[in-house]
Amino acid sequence: MKHRIIVLGAGYAGAYVAGNLARRLSPEDTEITVVNAVPHFVQRMRMPQVAAGQEVEAPLLADVFAGTGIRLRLARVTAVDPLRQVVAVAAADADGEGGDELGYDTLVYALGSRVADHGVPGVAEHAFDVTGRPSALRLRERLDRLSGPGGNGNVLVVGDGLTGIETATEIAESRPGHVC
Repeated sequence: MKHRIIVLGAGYAGAYVAGNLARRLSPEDTEITVVNAVPHFVQRMRMPQVAAGQEVEAPLLADVFAGTGIRLRLARVTAVDPLRQVVAVAAADADGEGGDELGYDTLVYALGSRVADHGVPGVAEHAFDVTGRPSALRLRERLDRLSGPGGNGNVLVVGDGLTGIETATEIAESRPGHVC
């Protein structure tokens, strides 16, 4: 019986681990499955560029993993049961119903991080993030509206870490009419 490896998440960490395992382990002895909710590889470090209006490639994961022997399962993870060594998944789209369980011998949890508003009033209603392509595109749309008639062009970037600095500089460079 093959050793079943499941990698949850196909961002930088998950894709890297899966690719390394596929190169190092025999496909006769192992089966590698990557579970991810979206079909594209999200270059998270480049999302500030997307928000600022630049086009950034979003390669299909099927193409990324083509020829590697890695199986791709487009699904959302709904639960992990380490005692039974199964991962519960549901269809990746919001309308998908039903679910499935995937058994594993080795599990790699690389689902990444999420935005936390820390209970700050107004964040959920008024703030934008650049953690993924949909949220970066929402910010881009908002920046486009700020540039239009009646827009004041003021942008406040909260956070002085790499993502905050990158977002502020990309907006300043790509949209010089905005004040950051």
